[in-house]
Amino acid sequence: MNPAEAIAQIKVKLPDLYAIDFGYPLGDNLVRDPNRPNGLPDAFVLKRGTEWLAPLYLVCDGLSFPDVHSGYFLKPLDKVLSFDLSSEPDTVVGEQELAVLPFGSTGDGSLFVVDCDRGRVLLLSPGPMREGRYDGLNGKVKEVAATVPEFVERLCCDLQAFINNDQNHSYIA
Repeated sequence: MNPAEAIAQIKVKLPDLYAIDFGYPLGDNLVRDPNRPNGLPDAFVLKRGTEWLAPLYLVCDGLSFPDVHSGYFLKPLDKVLSFDLSSEPDTVVGEQELAVLPFGSTGDGSLFVVDCDRGRVLLLSPGPMREGRYDGLNGKVKEVAATVPEFVERLCCDLQAFINNDQNHSYIA
């Protein structure tokens, strides 16, 4: 499934999420429509790692699922381009250095980043970071998808499992 198909399925499933009575008001669970009629801006295309994210940001401008599992948040395109090295990494330091580009987070403070060289989506648990360098030896780094399209498909599966109250589902985070 490509990101366009997965995002379309997510949009179809969102009304089912709103039909669940949690006993409290839901947050804004939404997929933001792309707002780039002329394609992705040059600043995005030229930024390292964005080639992996392009298929996602061509079909949406991020998403917000505060009520799904622990919460999933994919930043709008302009936030991907202007992240702050004091709070988000551009490098994971471990057995080797890995260039990354942050593009989302979970409700528990973990970060979604794309591996700039291989396109893998990694989840970085809250952990030690300094000047844009995340300590991968003392923090937890987990590959959650081999590609961005696979990651978006997993988000779609997580949404469906949450709606179905599937207790056996293995969530991304």
